Amino acid sequence: MTDIKCRCCDSSNLELVLDLGLQPWGNHFVPIKDAVEVPRFPLELFFCKDCFMVQIGYTVPKEFMFVEHKYLSGTTRSLREHFDNVCKNILTRKRFLDGDYVLDVGGNDGTFLNCFKSKDVKVLNIDSGIKQAQISNESRIPCINKFFNEESAVEILRERGPAKIIHGSGIFFHLEELHSVFSGIGKLLDPQGMLVAEFIYLPKMIKNNAFDQIYHEHLLYYTIKSFDRLLNQHGLTIYDAELSPIHGGSCIAYIGRPESVEKTQELNDLIKKEEDEGYDRIQVYKEFAERVSTLKERLVGIIRDLKREGKRIQALGAPVKGTTIINYCGLDSGEIDCAVEINELKCNTYIPGTRIPVFHQDRTPPPDLYLLLAWNFKEEVLEKLAGFRRNGGKVLVPIPNPEII
Repeated sequence: MTDIKCRCCDSSNLELVLDLGLQPWGNHFVPIKDAVEVPRFPLELFFCKDCFMVQIGYTVPKEFMFVEHKYLSGTTRSLREHFDNVCKNILTRKRFLDGDYVLDVGGNDGTFLNCFKSKDVKVLNIDSGIKQAQISNESRIPCINKFFNEESAVEILRERGPAKIIHGSGIFFHLEELHSVFSGIGKLLDPQGMLVAEFIYLPKMIKNNAFDQIYHEHLLYYTIKSFDRLLNQHGLTIYDAELSPIHGGSCIAYIGRPESVEKTQELNDLIKKEEDEGYDRIQVYKEFAERVSTLKERLVGIIRDLKREGKRIQALGAPVKGTTIINYCGLDSGEIDCAVEINELKCNTYIPGTRIPVFHQDRTPPPDLYLLLAWNFKEEVLEKLAGFRRNGGKVLVPIPNPEII
């Protein structure tokens, strides 16, 4: 028992399964010229023994994380292609009439909605990020620059009517106002409409040893079963789901009102597999924590051996998940010379919690070895690094187990 309440069912029957220490907010990139210390917060993973929801205990206020953050969804080819496929799938599942529209919750720079716009489907983005909303609007993807919750849902309903499709990618596990958001969706969604929720799939995260998916933006970690229990509280249910390799292993859930949908056999099979593999029991998560500790020791050992050999090491990419790896492993500028990025918003900053500078990849001479923090885009990155590797350069992939390519 803890003094922390479950975000889903309000139970106090939670158990700590993994402690990643005090960590900064993973996207708190401070300009090098400012060089200020960033605050740190507990990063602890808990399991609720009553509703099986996996979650972190500490909440960093959403206004601190999601108003001036630096993530842009349009910078990665793999993600753009994935969004195009999701859009096409939705268009095969639902027929759009005049006046129907697609709402993207936390739609970032509008990348996902581009596919619908190109097919003359009406679209609406809502995102709290100032820069992201600006880019979306400049791309003629209308964006409301607010947090989505019950209040904003009612405003949209009043002004636009019910939404035929509500979509969220990597957003529905970020929610500080968890029940307000799903209450809002319940009010805003057309009676025959569909909620499409994309989320990091907890069983895949556990199998991948992907502890770096744990950071303060990710408050909850869903199985299909635990997510459905949450949705049921708001008159919604998952009726179909499919797994995707994006982000190292995600689930795309198709959600509607129970009276208007029928659960597919594919969904039932996925839930049975979760139950058979024990994701509603704590032992799976304790074993995960042990593997994470072993992975840390091995990764740190490899990097320090390479530095003793005089190798130049750069982090490739500065994703928020990389902040978790770097800080949990206690790495700093003594081990990692710098990080390189193509997202200009992160260049000339420090990786949060460190003095590892972030520079633009195209303006930084390559090292002997890249530590690939954006390991979930490994195939795309290795393809881009073909010349670097032909010339003797190497890549250290940290997840699921440290491997030099």
